[in-house]
Amino acid sequence: MNTRQTKMIEILGDEGRLDGRPLAERFGVSDMTIRRDLKLLQEHGFIARTHGGGIPTGKLRFLQQAFPHYEVTSEKAAIGKAAVRLVEPGQTVLIEAGTTALEVARNLPRNFNLTVATTSLCVLQELYGTPMQLLLFGGYVRPDFPSLYGPMTEAMLKSFHVDTLFIGCDGADSSSGFYASNLLISSLEQEMIKIAGRVIIVTESSKFGRKGFVRFATPDQVQTVVTDTSLSTVDKKNLTERGIDVLVADPDRADQHPINTTHVAPKAGQRSRLPSPVESGLKAGSIDREKESC
Repeated sequence: MNTRQTKMIEILGDEGRLDGRPLAERFGVSDMTIRRDLKLLQEHGFIARTHGGGIPTGKLRFLQQAFPHYEVTSEKAAIGKAAVRLVEPGQTVLIEAGTTALEVARNLPRNFNLTVATTSLCVLQELYGTPMQLLLFGGYVRPDFPSLYGPMTEAMLKSFHVDTLFIGCDGADSSSGFYASNLLISSLEQEMIKIAGRVIIVTESSKFGRKGFVRFATPDQVQTVVTDTSLSTVDKKNLTERGIDVLVADPDRADQHPINTTHVAPKAGQRSRLPSPVESGLKAGSIDREKESC
């Protein structure tokens, strides 16, 4: 292992992740060279690869056990980076247990004085050791997935209120709503929606056009959808007509500010609110800019 690769391990310990492009600039080498370095670090067990970089293998031990071949797609990574721009300092945030929601957790600003609640062991593991205040809702451990659920979890949720909920889906229909494949998990997700001031669906566009076993949210219960650039014009139009803001993240330009492609008036019974400083900078126009696998 050469000096550069050893230094990358030190950066990994200090920063908790490796990002390819900044590393290439830092060491004055090509992106291809950094990719080879990342591949070597992966082969030696130091990192698990993510889109454009890597994170410590310890950060993924729950994921690796449940899904040995798990890999973050470029779409998930871009959605996670775009979605956190909707978070404001001092907020309480609830993050459900899907993989796209996990990407939101990975990108949350560490200096925003956030309180983060979750049922996901992966989210807890990702954020443990950060300045954020963390709350894990207890319950039964799912045998097929590293998260908690059940009547105890739902009972706990009833005592709380959060500013924002980030939640994925197994299937989506732009006219009828958002779906889960597991009846018990859909019940938990419905309780999450009840305690949230703002519901943000984070999902890859590939989930649209297919329904799951049970619907956990209708369009009128959702304020925002964050997805990727492959969302069809028809689906975007349907969502907008149903009062949902659509935020589109471009996987090829994930480091740029996402743009709110549609903005709609508050739904009946929904209080209007002042936009955050981040949202105020989002311009209308075309963008330059899973859930069941944690």
